[in-house]
Amino acid sequence: MKIKKNIGKNLFAVIDLGSHSVRMEIVQTDEAGNCETLENVSNPIPIGKDVFTKGKIAPESIKLVAKILNDYRVIMKDYGAEQWKAVATSAVREASNRELFIERIEHLSGIKLEVLEASEEVRLIYLSVKDILEKKYPLSKQDAVICIIGTGSTHMILEQNGRVKSSETFRIGTLRLYEEIGQPASGKKVKDIIDIFVGCVVDDITKNYPKSQKPSLFVAVGAPVRALMNTFSGEKEEPEILTVSRKKLESVHASVAGIPSETLAEKHHLTDLIAQSLEPCCDILEHFIQITDAQKLVVPMITTRDAIIDEILRSFSGIDDPFMPDVISSAEFLGEKYKYDAAHGRCAADMALAIFDSIQPLHGVGKRGRLMLEVAALLHDIGQYVNNRQHHKHSFYIISNSQMPGISPDELDEIAVISRYHRRGLPKESHIEYMALSPEKRVEVNKLAGILRIADALDRSNSHKIKNIKVSYDDEKLTITTNASFDLTLERMEVRNKGDLFTDVFGLRVVIE
Repeated sequence: MKIKKNIGKNLFAVIDLGSHSVRMEIVQTDEAGNCETLENVSNPIPIGKDVFTKGKIAPESIKLVAKILNDYRVIMKDYGAEQWKAVATSAVREASNRELFIERIEHLSGIKLEVLEASEEVRLIYLSVKDILEKKYPLSKQDAVICIIGTGSTHMILEQNGRVKSSETFRIGTLRLYEEIGQPASGKKVKDIIDIFVGCVVDDITKNYPKSQKPSLFVAVGAPVRALMNTFSGEKEEPEILTVSRKKLESVHASVAGIPSETLAEKHHLTDLIAQSLEPCCDILEHFIQITDAQKLVVPMITTRDAIIDEILRSFSGIDDPFMPDVISSAEFLGEKYKYDAAHGRCAADMALAIFDSIQPLHGVGKRGRLMLEVAALLHDIGQYVNNRQHHKHSFYIISNSQMPGISPDELDEIAVISRYHRRGLPKESHIEYMALSPEKRVEVNKLAGILRIADALDRSNSHKIKNIKVSYDDEKLTITTNASFDLTLERMEVRNKGDLFTDVFGLRVVIE
């Protein structure tokens, strides 16, 4: 349910359905943006075990989750909270029956769950982390590695020069491995698997950072990390920030390594699940801290629900998504990884956006479409890393098989298809990747690819000389006026060759002046 802002106080609930627990907060905000939690409840659920061992959520688990959410509805009613935001994360994301699960839960409880894709989870948590760290550890002034560790999956964010450069999501969680291996699973066996999977990620990141430029800040969030800090008394530096030195982290790891979870639970008054999470959490943290020069671990004590609440408050204020520049920086980082022509990509993107903005009444595509056009323009030639021949198809493959924070899997597929049509070939029903999109998205691809083809043609020589174009149109033609003082024969010829899609979509021929 979309939460709408009311005049005066706003009362709503936020529900987070994780792999091993479901939690709800009932929140009240005032006109000044102050936020107060009125209720905080949590219940364990077994859907992580279902999905990680059998690939789907069991009928009994569906009934249990529905019962819990029905109980939450009663609590919401008692408080008078008629609006809510309910999300599901890693386990539901991966479940083969996720659509059925969501439908059954809505039918049985009246609550519609939204699947929080990994890229969106990264975006929300990064923005909240950035806000919390701003005073003492501003990300604009230092490079950082940020880990989001859950019981079912782990995300890694690489931040450089104040912007997200890349993110990686991998199916390693603090409880997941025990369930996938089967009981009884030793801590050593789990550690061996973490060493392999996380080690590969760490090696890949290290290649992109010279040893002299290691990030100076290491940040981690997530339920297992918070439990670790609460159990071993991290140092409180701010109301919402705890830290632990690198040396102390090593000693904490040594104190939990090889200790049965039952012993840890009894000694530290923990639940069995939390106790079982401690050693794998330490394993993951020690791998990622090696990428950095950080002398301590910084832990903002926030939850996924906190990040969702922050997003709701941003929507109340009506501000644009502050993560958009990070999407562009991560696209540029992906391009650098595959040795793209950055100057040509930026030139094509600038001209594509100039055309897009000038013909807004003609295409009616919104801000997200504009962002996808910019990313597609930046990366349209990335496939030349594989081979110049058929490079548009290679571009499609690389983009569609990459991860980009802030861009959903569906949006990434659309960006890949837009890039695929930057050359002369037109969309066809025989193209599987094109037909896999919804009819609405196929129409949008035609509009945006038509614009990209014109922008790419204007820099046919890859000289980047055409800049600051002016665009106008009438009933018959789109006129692009340039500042060029050189012969435009090549560009005019290329626009004639590649302008067919634009003409088919908008009914205008393209003229260069």
